[in-house]
Amino acid sequence: MAANRTEERVPPVFVQLAREVRLIARLLNDYLRETDVNNPLSPAATEHAREADFADARIADPVLHILVRAQHGLIAAADHMLGLAACIEAEDVVLALISLLRPIVTAAGTSYHLLAPDISLRERLRRGWNIELDSLREQLNSTDKQQLPKAYEHVALARDRYLAWGSAHGFERQTRNERFGEKRYWLTDGKATQPPPSDMKLAEAVLAAFGDGSMGRTVYRFTSSFIHTQAHAFTMFLPAGLQYDPQTPNAVSLGLAPQDLVTWLMVATMAVDTAAARCGRYFGWDLTLWITTTRPILTRWSAELRG
Repeated sequence: MAANRTEERVPPVFVQLAREVRLIARLLNDYLRETDVNNPLSPAATEHAREADFADARIADPVLHILVRAQHGLIAAADHMLGLAACIEAEDVVLALISLLRPIVTAAGTSYHLLAPDISLRERLRRGWNIELDSLREQLNSTDKQQLPKAYEHVALARDRYLAWGSAHGFERQTRNERFGEKRYWLTDGKATQPPPSDMKLAEAVLAAFGDGSMGRTVYRFTSSFIHTQAHAFTMFLPAGLQYDPQTPNAVSLGLAPQDLVTWLMVATMAVDTAAARCGRYFGWDLTLWITTTRPILTRWSAELRG
């Protein structure tokens, strides 16, 4: 067994960072747990009141379904932030920590994309159900049609039902043969003809408030190198002697400077903060507690980077 954790292996600054990440994630969970469409002054309530305009036998609750999906992005982000906090406190975890950053940013990007304040309900539905269609396509690509015909048929029927719902409510559709797997379908509406954005585009958009989109692209590519264990990812660290344990010589022993960690946490948390603010405005949250909790943490991190 490895030796007990020491301050050299997990410095106090790392423990504090983990505590702050956990605080933000749990607060976000608290907000999401109380979210509903009952605030009469919120855009969520206004749009949900139009459920009957789009509901039919194919999809009973098309508006609510997409509103829940938008929240799922932040649920996933909060969950990965809690995993991130656990990795920060672990004495011999480095690469997995970085791999968790990309899902946080892209999940926040999904919520940000679906809850845009300047789009119509039709466009919100188009965006949401296109994401659903992409998800079904991925399920079909993951299901062997010959070995699991019933499972494949179940998903294919859901795809056809969603497309039929779209046609019944005035949406057009486009189809494209992809390089691998099933055809890709997406709904269009007038001039809104684009398919769902890629994960990289979601990352770019949610972080564009802090730049020109290059930040999102950079963090996406940086973290992808670790997720896919690309060779150049391992050149970003130096061996850390203090993390070497002769009893577990094959354990990760890579150096991670506090400033590097703070930089990554800043980027991921800014994405979550931006998406949470948009979600809060849509559902009518009182964001006072969120602001008074997250802003001091971000300010401290920023000062640490400058110092």
